[in-house]
Amino acid sequence: MLYNPDIPRDRYNNYGDREWTRLERDGHGELLYAVHTELLKRYIRQGDAVLEVGAGSGRYTKDLAAMCGALTVADISSHQLEFNKQKMRELGLFSKVRSYHELDILDMGVFGGETFDCVVCVGGVLNYLLDREEDGLREALRVLKPGGILIAGVMSFIGASLYYLDGIRAEKETFGIEATRWVFDTGTQDPVHYPVPSKHYVHMMRSAEMDALFAPFPVTVLERSSAGLFSLGGDAALENARNDGELWKLILEKEIEFTKLPGTLDCGMNMIYVAQKIN
Repeated sequence: MLYNPDIPRDRYNNYGDREWTRLERDGHGELLYAVHTELLKRYIRQGDAVLEVGAGSGRYTKDLAAMCGALTVADISSHQLEFNKQKMRELGLFSKVRSYHELDILDMGVFGGETFDCVVCVGGVLNYLLDREEDGLREALRVLKPGGILIAGVMSFIGASLYYLDGIRAEKETFGIEATRWVFDTGTQDPVHYPVPSKHYVHMMRSAEMDALFAPFPVTVLERSSAGLFSLGGDAALENARNDGELWKLILEKEIEFTKLPGTLDCGMNMIYVAQKIN
């Protein structure tokens, strides 16, 4: 399937406030938030110039604004950018964002080469690029200074297929077993094989695909992490655990610990790669 920027743009222009609330409304979101923020805190320095591309409504923008020296925010969705601005104003953080840009990661010509100390691109930005994944990574690295850090997150296929297995079963009844086999074999939802009503057409990745994506570029991968590992326990179990504050604190601690283990990389809902651009 060829990349179509209208798909992510339209999806998030009509997403309402769900992007803002998704990381706090349930245990699943809290797990993702805990792992991502722990990584951001370890790799971003106070004086860094940071680009957050695919920033959405600002769940990480508010944290990045406090971590770095100069923050630039970009997203393909005009609605999400306006929502982001609104939230930063409410939180008293708007002045900490240097500028906002409505753009596609494939075309960040508004920024010169080697501009940023760190580029943060987490969530599903790369998943939506389909046949243009390599181009998106190339553009992110173009604007990154030599020695700079890229923090790139994607939706993980294996973890998502485990978590959403009952939904996959229901979709098999609609689209047939061969469509289900296609998704398992490729990780790709497309309008030909898997025409989901949501038009959520993406390539959910395996770690081997992420490794292959980074391989041609002048980078050293410093760290690989999963995120949302305890999500596989199921929503009901997570909510029960959240109601036990002592247990939930321990689970968040172990989520961060266990997601760093090589054997768990493909098992979480997301994968996060931290790469340093070689001088």
